[in-house]
Amino acid sequence: MSESVFSERERIIAALSYPRSLMEQEVTRRQCPEHHRYNDRVEACRECLYILECQARSEQLAEASLQAASGSRLHTLLQLGMEYVSYQPECYDHRPEECACDHCGWLRRTRALLAGD
Repeated sequence: MSESVFSERERIIAALSYPRSLMEQEVTRRQCPEHHRYNDRVEACRECLYILECQARSEQLAEASLQAASGSRLHTLLQLGMEYVSYQPECYDHRPEECACDHCGWLRRTRALLAGD
C-alpha cells in the first residue's frame, strides 16, 4: 500500500515504531525482575537507569496508547522520539541532513512528516 494512502495519524504511529524499537533494544539488554514492564510500585523500577525508556515503551508508546492518543499528543511523542534518536551514541558527530545511517534517515523523514511535507 502506498504511503500516501495512510493518514498523517497512521504515519506518525508508524514512525514511532523506530524510537520504540531502539528503547526496547536498550531496555532488554539487561536482566529485569519485572520482565521489562515498568511497575511504579517496585523500587528496582523506580531506581532503574532505564526508567524513561521502560515507561515510554510500556505505556506511552504501546500500540493501544498510540491508537487512543490525540493528534497533539502523537506530535509531542514524535518530537520526543526525535530527541531520543538524535541523542543515541551512534548519532554523535553525525549530520542528519547528509548522513546515510538509519538514525539520520529516520530523523529526516520524521522532520518532513512533522512539517507536513
